Amino acid sequence: MGEQFEWGTTESGRQVIDPETRVLGIEISGRGQRVVVCDRAGAIIGQAHAIDSSAAATTVLDTVEGLIDEACHRADVRTDQLSAAGIAFGGPVDADRGLTLLSHRAPGFENFPLVHLIEENLGVSTIMENDARAAALGEARFGAARGSRDVVYIHLGTGVGAGIMVDGQFVRGPSNTAGEIGHMMIAPDGPICSCGKPGHLEAYASGPSILSRFRKAVQESSDEQAIMMAEGERTLTVRSIFADSERGDGVASQVIAETVQVLGIAVANLITVLSPGVVVFGGYVSESGTVLIDPLMARVRQYSYPAAARRARITRSFLGADANVIGASALALRSIETQ
Repeated sequence: MGEQFEWGTTESGRQVIDPETRVLGIEISGRGQRVVVCDRAGAIIGQAHAIDSSAAATTVLDTVEGLIDEACHRADVRTDQLSAAGIAFGGPVDADRGLTLLSHRAPGFENFPLVHLIEENLGVSTIMENDARAAALGEARFGAARGSRDVVYIHLGTGVGAGIMVDGQFVRGPSNTAGEIGHMMIAPDGPICSCGKPGHLEAYASGPSILSRFRKAVQESSDEQAIMMAEGERTLTVRSIFADSERGDGVASQVIAETVQVLGIAVANLITVLSPGVVVFGGYVSESGTVLIDPLMARVRQYSYPAAARRARITRSFLGADANVIGASALALRSIETQ
């Protein structure tokens, strides 16, 4: 049986959410735009999405406004029945001022007043966070880190980033860039990162970097089987490289071992410094499964400060591809509770 609530306030004054409450979650990221209507348990009851990840800010705003109407229609909810909205944005944000600061994929998001414009159209209170921080809250409230107040969510996808929560609060820093772990220096003479600097974590652990390092290793290899597989008719993906590694392919195993080694060092440092209760891995690279997570856990345990490592649980995302957008809904729900 699920949790039982009374609608009202707790003794501490914290709002307990009405069972009929509906909130909006909005994701704007490298996968495009997605809008969901969620109930107070984080269940999606209506959704809509678009896949243009490179559209300019004003175009994205128009798209999102159309998706809001579509998601609400599918959820059989009027926009004036929504209690709050949350936005998970794939780039740095100024959450206090409701501004997006930059998008690496699309123009026009520099100091863009996204929250104000959504609120103006929607007519409900709206809150925004970087997508990795939103995902961290989603996992803490509804997913793999449920019940923990000290969480590091690590996204391994087209880029590498993290959402960090300490004692239930986001760590942003004065620059609003805390959690950009993809740009941690790992090897000064390493491969070039997407930001143009050498040896950053993202240059080893993002999906595109794994593919490019594999292709380079194949070119330098005398392994005829690896060359045939890389140049064959199949579509080369991160998942196929992990699968080849699991089957014992020498070049794939070399690339994945290096990825695990570097990622293990980075995560061990995070655990040693932050001592989180839970570390959650999300993003499509993490969907490779135990071939990544099992050796990664071994490296993390090996390199971390022992006391911190013993208290840290390492796991894959429970929410998966929904982590960002459910995290956006969790932002909205939390804003109601703290009113």
